[in-house]
Amino acid sequence: MKLYCDFDGVIVDTIAAICDLYNEDFKYYSDYKYILPEQVKTWDFEELDCASREYINTYFNQQRFFDRLKFMPQAYETLRKFALKGEVIIVSSGYSPNLRAKEEWCKEHLPFCQFIGVNLKKYKDKSHINMNGDLFIDDSAHNLKTSNAETKICFGEIYPWNKEWNGKHCWDWNMIHQIYKAELED
Repeated sequence: MKLYCDFDGVIVDTIAAICDLYNEDFKYYSDYKYILPEQVKTWDFEELDCASREYINTYFNQQRFFDRLKFMPQAYETLRKFALKGEVIIVSSGYSPNLRAKEEWCKEHLPFCQFIGVNLKKYKDKSHINMNGDLFIDDSAHNLKTSNAETKICFGEIYPWNKEWNGKHCWDWNMIHQIYKAELED
């Protein structure tokens, strides 16, 4: 069994970490409003209206972002079970500093997983990764559509970047565990 899995928004709650940083950085601004992660529905974090897109992007390269990252509920436990039965490969998109930091985070928190960084300067999606015959979990419909994975699961809430996905959808890691329980529990 080989599992390919996205990082941001699938294994870790990226939106919560970004909101936490934003709320810390902008709380004293006159037009600031506290933002909860569930209020964020846009790829560019438009709801964080005191900060520019460029400013938000700097968070992805900061240690304090990685210090705040938390696993999605049951992600660690389920990934561990997958790793005991086969390979788990984290495939994440980003730019060089972010990819290096993600790789370090994964080495520390998910040492039983491999990491493949997809540099957005070179690739627009993950289609160059051969996932033929394997399982791929991502929250981006585009990444899922362009992948050659045998089984594709869209993860998490419905957002603008995945609302057109018509294939399998799992809301959380508990659903994924339930689907693969027989294979994982042997």
